[in-house]
Amino acid sequence: MKKLSILILVSFFTLSCNCKKNVSETPTQNINRVWMLVEFKDYKKEYFVEQKAFLDMTNSERATSKMGCNNLSFSYSIKDGKSIQFSQGIATRMYCQDNMKLETDFLASIITMNSFSINAHKLTLTSSKGEKMVFVAQDWD
Repeated sequence: MKKLSILILVSFFTLSCNCKKNVSETPTQNINRVWMLVEFKDYKKEYFVEQKAFLDMTNSERATSKMGCNNLSFSYSIKDGKSIQFSQGIATRMYCQDNMKLETDFLASIITMNSFSINAHKLTLTSSKGEKMVFVAQDWD
């Protein structure tokens, strides 16, 4: 009787451990992070690191960013889990001689981005003309 009870108990735990939860994570659940810019136009990745270029999407309606000089802010919305729309950004008004070009290019391009994909720790924003911005999650090691 004792062996039968142990066998039933072991079978129960084995079956319960093999059950998988059917949890599907949508891309929008992953987008709400801080993203570090790593690929955009002809800029070098090292330049993005030096400028600490990031896109903070932890707020589900308002994004902030910095491309080395001014603080940038704009709203965004996600539709159907693949489409994204950014508003015209606003920026603080500091003049930084060395890195205004990246900021200007970023602000002009972010509003043209209309789709996104997330693959593991990488976020790719794409425009209808094929222009891309690639980011990696800040918390990715």
